[in-house]
Amino acid sequence: MLQIKHWHSVLDGLASGVLLVDSHLRVVFANSAVQQLLGKSERGLLEESVTQFLGEHLSGDLAHTLSTGQGFTRRETPILLEGKTLAVDLSATRLAEELNDHLVLELRWVDHLSRLRRETHLLAGEVGTRELARGLAHEIKNPLGGIRGAAQLLSRELDPQADSELLDVIIDEVDRLSGLVDRLKGLESEQKNTSLNIHSVLERTRKLIESEHPQLIEVIRDYDPSIPELVGDSEQLMQAFLNLAKNAAQALLESDTPNPQLTMRTRVVRQVVIAGQPHRLAIRVSLIDNGPGIPADLRETLFLPMVSGRAQGTGLGLAIAQQVVTRHQGLVEFDSEPGHTEFTITLPIRKMKGATA
Repeated sequence: MLQIKHWHSVLDGLASGVLLVDSHLRVVFANSAVQQLLGKSERGLLEESVTQFLGEHLSGDLAHTLSTGQGFTRRETPILLEGKTLAVDLSATRLAEELNDHLVLELRWVDHLSRLRRETHLLAGEVGTRELARGLAHEIKNPLGGIRGAAQLLSRELDPQADSELLDVIIDEVDRLSGLVDRLKGLESEQKNTSLNIHSVLERTRKLIESEHPQLIEVIRDYDPSIPELVGDSEQLMQAFLNLAKNAAQALLESDTPNPQLTMRTRVVRQVVIAGQPHRLAIRVSLIDNGPGIPADLRETLFLPMVSGRAQGTGLGLAIAQQVVTRHQGLVEFDSEPGHTEFTITLPIRKMKGATA
């Protein structure tokens, strides 16, 4: 006979969200999947009435199942989460024997397939970014070196008073383009993995943003201190977070957003699937700003290189961020509407090779 803790382990391994509620419709158990779906820990859900997020309109159906034992399924049932509505398929079943005054509720996120399709699209774009980076670096770097060398030779023969300014422009622009190419080549740089604390990386990012825009943007930290260390290249991850944070800061300032805010949030998530690979534990980092949002015409191509919504943007920041996170077996996603843009970085928690449990 399986003990209660074993049943908990079995239910925690399910991809579907499972709630156990008592005769008063209060939560007595919530598996990992439903915690992730509802954005609350099990402690935060215990003793809460499910009508708070399922709505009062289902209380009659749930009471009927408790009294008769006749279960039901509702397709695309709306649930309310922090002011947002999410559609789920909901099934309710009464338990048997001594637990016949309890219900099992199974919740399946209707948008899950849409999420998988979007993830596939993002990863396919990342592969294209990598191939484009290789091609650009090869095709551009050598001609730029030749142009710069020719400009330097000309500077020795031409009238320095009349022509030096134009030659300086040529050299400066070649150096700028070389820098862009080096950034593209940086996508292929060797990854130096160590055990790292994600909050240390985020704190370095925060300090840089605050020093670059002193007292112009309020940076809010919403960290989960229980997050364990993960394996990764701290410098590359730092660059990815910094690219995302700089984009948010620039969008806030260029749009003259009143009371501009950038929130850095960390959470642990369980039983996630990234690029078809299941991970028992992962870290989810969210960078949230209250700016104008991402224009609709840019959303499908946002992670492609040379795509930017800013006049002075190079369009490399998001492409590099996605590449870095993908190399860490993670994914960058975003959700945007006016007043709320959220970039979410999901990174699996892995152990260093050779580490013991």
